[in-house]
Amino acid sequence: MNTRATLTLLCLSLIWGCSFIFIKVGVESFSPVEIALLRTLLGSAVILVIVRARGLQFPHGRGLWWRLAIAAAVSNTIPYVLFGYGETHISAILAGLLNAMTPLVTFPVAIIAGIEHSSSRRILGLALGFLGVLVVLGVGGNIASGSLLGSAACLLAAVSYGVGFVVVRKIIPITDEARLGLAGGQLLMAAAEALIVLPLFWHGTQAINPRSIIAILLLGVMGTGVAYILNYALIHQVGALGASLTPLVMPIFSTLAGAFILEERLIWYQPIGAALILIGAWFVQRTPRLLAHD
Repeated sequence: MNTRATLTLLCLSLIWGCSFIFIKVGVESFSPVEIALLRTLLGSAVILVIVRARGLQFPHGRGLWWRLAIAAAVSNTIPYVLFGYGETHISAILAGLLNAMTPLVTFPVAIIAGIEHSSSRRILGLALGFLGVLVVLGVGGNIASGSLLGSAACLLAAVSYGVGFVVVRKIIPITDEARLGLAGGQLLMAAAEALIVLPLFWHGTQAINPRSIIAILLLGVMGTGVAYILNYALIHQVGALGASLTPLVMPIFSTLAGAFILEERLIWYQPIGAALILIGAWFVQRTPRLLAHD
């Protein structure tokens, strides 16, 4: 990974790491589906304004829009709703730690898609990663059912993200000229999907506090709009598996943000489990070359 890609990855990790506290504050006033809708609307608006201002290529063709809709469902709509639901039950710190499972999911999906090879080292990495999840969750201890539901939702979101990295790489033709328009188009499709399902989860209006509004604005503009510009650039630079390295760095920022801004508590065994997840993901990621670049 070159210097440019490394800097892109670090910036993306910082923004997405802080997104967990934005979600945690956002669910005080908005439902998970509402958060998914608002953040994708704001994010797509940011990107598409840039596309229009710079005269860049905008997605066109029914087939491409259908592919963007598929990518949006897997990479945005589903995980955004799941993380929103999960953080109604668990801390932003725990959600960020569970998100580190993403590259461990990306690896087997990439093998099935034909863009990666398997090896004994990588299988060991998967085993360590899943062991780490059990430790992070405190399996064997006294966990409330709500916490289990929230943790399960965040794990499913991480699975969806992992699949999403490969889906975008396989079905979306990313080029320098088109990537911003594609990122904006994908988020626009995610907003449409969230809007379609919103009536199914509508529970009426509730009081909205100012800090939730600020959190959603930051989540939409930075955590979705700017982040997706960086994400598409990173996938274009280093491929699906390389881009999925981001969750390895994100827990550092999400943990610090949760602890110092929201004053959440980090349980002693959670860093141990997180370390196992990260070591496992490192084993999975260590490869001289992506088949997608052959």
